[in-house]
Amino acid sequence: MVNELFISYLWKNQLFNHQNLLTSAGDKVSIIHPGIENSNAGADFQQAKIRINELDWVGTVELHINASDWIQHAHQKDPSYENVILHVVWNDDLMIKYQNGTSIPSLCLSAQVNPETIAAYEIQKSVVGGTQLLCGSMFESVDDSLKEKMISQCIRERLAKKVNQIEQLLIITQGDWEETFYQSLARSFGFSVNAEPMFRLAQSMPLKLILRYRDRNFGIEASLFGLAGMLEEDIQDEYQWELRREFIHLKKKHDWPNTYLNHSDWKFLRMRPPNFPTVRIAQFAELVRSNCSLISLLLEMQDLKTIKTLFETPLNDYWQKHYHFGKKGKGNHSVIGQSAFESICINTLIPMLICYSTYKSESKYAEKALRWMREIRPENNFVTRIFNEHGLKMKNSGDSQGCIQWYHQYCLLKKCASCEVGKELMKKETCLN
Repeated sequence: MVNELFISYLWKNQLFNHQNLLTSAGDKVSIIHPGIENSNAGADFQQAKIRINELDWVGTVELHINASDWIQHAHQKDPSYENVILHVVWNDDLMIKYQNGTSIPSLCLSAQVNPETIAAYEIQKSVVGGTQLLCGSMFESVDDSLKEKMISQCIRERLAKKVNQIEQLLIITQGDWEETFYQSLARSFGFSVNAEPMFRLAQSMPLKLILRYRDRNFGIEASLFGLAGMLEEDIQDEYQWELRREFIHLKKKHDWPNTYLNHSDWKFLRMRPPNFPTVRIAQFAELVRSNCSLISLLLEMQDLKTIKTLFETPLNDYWQKHYHFGKKGKGNHSVIGQSAFESICINTLIPMLICYSTYKSESKYAEKALRWMREIRPENNFVTRIFNEHGLKMKNSGDSQGCIQWYHQYCLLKKCASCEVGKELMKKETCLN
């Protein structure tokens, strides 16, 4: 039976006919990138890139069984769905429009999916069950050396992907390492949920401009919160009013647009207050304000404990007591926690060191990065728990990063013939037959 999980499975793996793909209005559609699956509030897939006719669109994709579910779920009242660039449905039973009255491009999948795909999906559900690994029942029978070999391969692949992202950004910044690090760090401060708006925020407020206001009260915070669209809401207290007044002055001075981002671009639902984007923006602002040359500090410092002190600069009295404008919290959440720091290390600091090491032909930076990766504890998420359940014990963050790559790029895509474990099991199967 078709449900939204099945539609998500089709879209994520692009398991449908792409030839002569048309919207319901008859416009030609090409999927450049399906986006990143979103388990939080907002549209189902974020950062998608879709070509409609000859125009490329970047935004979100929403999935429904029936197009009319858009109305049933009250998305027409939610501003965060205004950046949906494609509505993917199984039954196109209603034309859906943006709040301004224009139609949202819609793609109906029911005519594009092969019946064998539906059958394969049902078989997969019944066979795999709760293991979430196709080889789950046989995984532990494979020699540990092959698993270690696969993890090592996957670590290299995952690091290469992260380094490539930095390299692309370095091209955009015309070789400016400080700006590249600043923007990369901003993305990691958004973590998986708010990474994209944090990155766009840093792009809208370059590092050189930020440092001009490091000695001016409210300057950096006013700029970042203002460009983030968080000073456009009703004023909740005096502190927010001071930031807004400063932002109005800076906006006129630099001729900034009315809003670069909107409050609806940020995710707050199903998050603990210390992880709110308001707190993360305040932490990021203080980190940048307190350190003139972050890339130099990254290169010079040898120990993770020392580098962590950069992230432990206390925020001002306001953000020590608040997690949103006008909303006080219990306890001090102004200093970034250990898990958040480790995530930033894994996703930005370590790839940045490896990238710099390659460009400058200085092996010592890559060696330091790999040492840090071995010192950071393994991550605890649904992927690592799957492998733990099948007897694979992880020693450090390198192992957990390797398993994440393994799961998403091999297991989910059923690339068993390219997997060391899969090849060994297929070899055993051949011998038995």
